[in-house]
Amino acid sequence: MTSKTKTQKQKVEEVANALERHEKVCEQRWEQNFRQLADMKYDINTSTRRTWHVAGVVITLLTSLVIHAFFLN
Repeated sequence: MTSKTKTQKQKVEEVANALERHEKVCEQRWEQNFRQLADMKYDINTSTRRTWHVAGVVITLLTSLVIHAFFLN
């Protein structure tokens, strides 16, 4: 084996190792991103649900005030 072939083989192995490390790091980052997106989706759904509950309470209170003011007096 010549030194040129050995050097080229080492470079190929270095690139292959670097690519493998890069792929593992990217996979971990994507998994973390997907977890964060799932958490954000849950938080948004919770906020939306709370908003609708508050809106329902406000509408109920206003309706009872209107009924009491106009129809019961």
